[in-house]
Amino acid sequence: MKTWPVASFAAACLCAAAGALIYSAAYGQEAARAGNVTEQRVLAEASNGINWPVNGGSFGSPHFSPLKQITDKNVTHLGLAWSVDIDSPMGLATEPIVVDGTIYASASLDRVYAIDAASGRVLWMYDPHVRLSMIRNSATARTSRGVAVWEGKVYVGTGDCRVIALDAASGRELWASPVCVDTRESGVTDAPRVGDGKVFVGYNGSDTGVRGSVVAFDANTGKLLWRFWNVPGDPSKGFESPALAMAAKTWSGDHWWEVGGGDVWATITYDPVTKYVIYGTAGASPDVFFGDRYDWSSIHLGGKRLFAGCVVAVKADTGEYAWHYQTSINTENFHVLVTNLKIDGVTRHVVMTVPRDGIFYVLDAHTGKVISQKPLATAHTTQANLVDERVTAATATMHPTAATITDAQRTTTGHNWWPMSYSPVTGLVYIPTYDDIPHPRGYLTEAVGRLIAWDPIAQHARWSVKEPLPTNSGVLSTAGNLVFEGQGTGEFDAYSATTGRKVWSIQTGSAIDAVPVSYMVGDQQYVLMPVGLGSHSRNFGPISVMATPESKRGPSRIYAFRLGATMPFPTPHVTIPPVPRPPDETASSQQVHLGEQLYTRFNCNDCHSPDADGAGAWIVNGAIPDLRYMPADVHEQFLAIVMGGTHRANGMPGFADQGFANGDDWPITRHAMTADEANALHAYIIDQEWKAYKDDQARLNSRNPAASQQ
Repeated sequence: MKTWPVASFAAACLCAAAGALIYSAAYGQEAARAGNVTEQRVLAEASNGINWPVNGGSFGSPHFSPLKQITDKNVTHLGLAWSVDIDSPMGLATEPIVVDGTIYASASLDRVYAIDAASGRVLWMYDPHVRLSMIRNSATARTSRGVAVWEGKVYVGTGDCRVIALDAASGRELWASPVCVDTRESGVTDAPRVGDGKVFVGYNGSDTGVRGSVVAFDANTGKLLWRFWNVPGDPSKGFESPALAMAAKTWSGDHWWEVGGGDVWATITYDPVTKYVIYGTAGASPDVFFGDRYDWSSIHLGGKRLFAGCVVAVKADTGEYAWHYQTSINTENFHVLVTNLKIDGVTRHVVMTVPRDGIFYVLDAHTGKVISQKPLATAHTTQANLVDERVTAATATMHPTAATITDAQRTTTGHNWWPMSYSPVTGLVYIPTYDDIPHPRGYLTEAVGRLIAWDPIAQHARWSVKEPLPTNSGVLSTAGNLVFEGQGTGEFDAYSATTGRKVWSIQTGSAIDAVPVSYMVGDQQYVLMPVGLGSHSRNFGPISVMATPESKRGPSRIYAFRLGATMPFPTPHVTIPPVPRPPDETASSQQVHLGEQLYTRFNCNDCHSPDADGAGAWIVNGAIPDLRYMPADVHEQFLAIVMGGTHRANGMPGFADQGFANGDDWPITRHAMTADEANALHAYIIDQEWKAYKDDQARLNSRNPAASQQ
């Protein structure tokens, strides 16, 4: 891997294709200390908050900073210290790691940046050149939620299912190891975790039949140390462990092992007290993303399907099963937070987690036994009764009579991957959630966001704040009585940790999907917030629930704030481009309908969902383009692209080319695409384009009634 000197961020962008970039001469003098993270150091420095050395700030992943220079009393003096644009065409979802004045962060396409924490100067950038030619790798490569740092190395997982170790001082690649058994199947989207001299990694894929596992590598050499499979495989081949033999007894149905499931795409927590790796698994059930790979109507699944839909603990040194607790067969389990709570006068070492279904669990970290569980809101709570601002426990759990509730009013409070935060100062857990009313138009259509301050011992909300959109950032709490969270609207806010009163806010201009952190350089505390629409859901879900028309087009950028800083804020200038006029519609309604069916069969909805309302541009420099903005020359090349695979290297498979037909790609369907099918698919896309074009013309004419429609 060739390296080049970096004088500025602009130079880093120009040299991105070269891979790792060497640090400056001045920085080279500090190379011996770069990335100096050890287990002893993380434990010893957990109380000072100078660094943010591991995911969550310290082992247990509390997402809490003990720094208190910035408080709810002086936060109004928070100003911009610096900002830096990141070459990340699909936004930022990263949680930065900060060690001894250097920030390590990842971007889409799994690029890794080292940045000076005081000035924002880019020290080096590494590009792993992720393989995009396989359909699943192409999808997972677009989102990276962070890196890990350990004993002078930086670790990143890639969309083509590798884990790579870099030299923390220079960005030079040291080793790379495969994570998935079949690297065509899926990829890594979350940050690796470190502890006990090991790197722990999971990967994505339960919704496409991938069999999930957690893998441990030697942090120095990349050697595979152990793999714990989360669901059993083909019984005729035997089971990898006694735990899987036990789990297999909880599955039933014809060819149930082909369903896969139990992947770990969102959370792993290393606990040095129990020496366990504790993580949450996804569910196991056929999904639309399978395309027509199998005839799932013939498979009638039954049983608990362990260890899907579970919180699982395995021994960090061997990968041996310790315990599990199943939250639901089909649900996904996210952030696992490990800490100590005093319950009934006894200090307990506990796991706290909130799966997608919005139930707050407290489990014993040693045994997995339930200590308490409580829905954040009940299924019978109406939208009218959900609080808009600070609430008491009584109003947070109101139950109207069943006679007053219609099905359309039934609201649930859910949680996605964005991490919550536990403050040992207030004793509260701050949870980014959403309130959703089921709607025929789709997932989260009628949802709003909510930041909840939850008392894990009393099991009720202390306060709650309603937010405009259901998709927002992770949460950071601090000893300065503050809670920081970014929003899909682009607003970055600070709240009083005790009352929920908003005490500071700034509009960044970009949707915020990343995770805020805090650190010290010299005598100054900084709060760091990466911005840019980085949610992987943007590929298959409605962007209107993740961002505004303006914020979804904002830049990928990292902002650093500190008290008294006076740098002018670089508010982005965002324009909304018009939808181009599509080709004339010549296909019959029957062809359009067939194209709609083929859109699902060939799994187009995994990256270009018709339920999504689009990124709003035809961008091809590493982003997945919005098909509603398809230019004329691409329409002319449609058959060559979709059937022949001329854009395979950029992540667009050819559904009739030789590579797909021979099974070189991960098989979405059982047959190659015909020309008639491709033409029907094209007709459906043109039909969708016309709908978007007409809506956009109505928008433009509403702003300028005198304008004539094209």
